Amino acid sequence: MLRLKSEKYEHESSIKKHGFFQHHWYQLKFISVIQLAKLFSQSSNEERSFKKLCLILDGPQYGSDFERLLKDNSLKSAEVAKSREDVLKITSNTRKKLKANKILIKKVIDARNKIYAHLDPKPDVEYINSVEIQKLVEVATDLHNTFQFMIFSRTTEFSLSKDWDIDYVLWYMSELRRKDMEELEGKKDILHKKS
Repeated sequence: MLRLKSEKYEHESSIKKHGFFQHHWYQLKFISVIQLAKLFSQSSNEERSFKKLCLILDGPQYGSDFERLLKDNSLKSAEVAKSREDVLKITSNTRKKLKANKILIKKVIDARNKIYAHLDPKPDVEYINSVEIQKLVEVATDLHNTFQFMIFSRTTEFSLSKDWDIDYVLWYMSELRRKDMEELEGKKDILHKKS
């Protein structure tokens, strides 16, 4: 999303004016807002939010599989959750991070509820920009990887998206435009010399 807002190649700005790129940017924002709203939702009926995960982990007792996982973790030398107290520290730190980002979280949830999921005729929503969305993606990645690493000893590298990168497409299209422009100039020169 952010890459579409920056200029890197000579003919890129004219290429990105094409409706496809405008639509692509809108779709990326739409998907980001919807998915981030799910992760950061305060609603009790949201199945996959960090809040719901914290409520479950703060619950009075764990299932036998989770208890076994903590026991297995206690045999590891890594900094992983080895006890209920360790898990409660993770949920406490998660809540602090959620609170520290509550303004951005509110923006994304309001955008989801009043613009993208249910169009209000006159939505009273504070605009969320691409940089703020990127910040929430980083927070979500951090929280996800904290849970994954501290409990399951693994992480996910969400920022590795080389095969999805739009940069190559923009470079290639810019190069084609440059070659077209050079060819056009060459034809103009030939016509000019003939006249």
